[in-house]
Amino acid sequence: MRHFTSLLIGLAFAAAALAVPAAGATLDSGEADLLTQVNAFRAANGLPTLVVSDTLTNAAKWMATDMSVKDYFSHTSLDGRTPTQRMADAGYPAFQNWAGEDLAAGYTSAKDVLGGWINSPAHLAVLKNPEYHAIGIGRAYSAGSQWKWYWAADFGGAIDRATTASAFDLGYHSSFSAQSPDPTLAPGQTTTLVLALNNTGYRGWYAGSPGQSAFIGTADPLDGPRTDVASGWLSLNRPATTTTAYVGPGQTGWFSFAIKAPSTPGTYRLSVRGVIDGVTWLEDAGVYWTITVR
Repeated sequence: MRHFTSLLIGLAFAAAALAVPAAGATLDSGEADLLTQVNAFRAANGLPTLVVSDTLTNAAKWMATDMSVKDYFSHTSLDGRTPTQRMADAGYPAFQNWAGEDLAAGYTSAKDVLGGWINSPAHLAVLKNPEYHAIGIGRAYSAGSQWKWYWAADFGGAIDRATTASAFDLGYHSSFSAQSPDPTLAPGQTTTLVLALNNTGYRGWYAGSPGQSAFIGTADPLDGPRTDVASGWLSLNRPATTTTAYVGPGQTGWFSFAIKAPSTPGTYRLSVRGVIDGVTWLEDAGVYWTITVR
């Protein structure tokens, strides 16, 4: 079952609107797909391409998450804020520009979300508004909610500057629980390392769900490829994801992965950190192993 709604908020376009494209927002694969389809639809109708705004993205991701976690569907969030207020709270100049929001629930694909909006006059008015130049997109999933998948798209008339900090808590946090001991190996020998992180946020970790999967990534430096010790990893900078399909708030997520000792004897340090790819790095607990090669 699917549901959608839209709200068009027409405000005077500010002549002094900033014209610097946002450069730091991160969309997961489904959000990026919706952006591509929305811009293709607008281009086919002779409308300006929408630029991703960090601030609008933060507002949209927060709204999608809030609806999924708290199991409701409305333009007014349960804290009483309107879309314009949420955008402004995220740092977007919503009260000085055109601003609008489209929501959808129950759809699993971006194609179906856009199709639902196109077939709704109110949504179509938002999609075809020539005053819009910026967009933020968010989606979230909660297995215990009525609609499962929730989507939010926030539109704005101004292309704002990138922001370096989110005004909202995106709901992903962790703390250290336990790890396996430092290994001592012969050259070329393999062993398994284990890490446990507590989910201290209010969002669950869903293995295999883009934007909601928890991984451990290489650290010091972040995302550095570890060709020297990687063995069967998801990638050279992603040793593992959770061993269970779901880790709820307050639960402990376990990560297990193999390493292979380098051929040259010595000591090697492997630092890792939790990450929700496409959303945020988790708190740095300073986790590392000292690998001794005999």
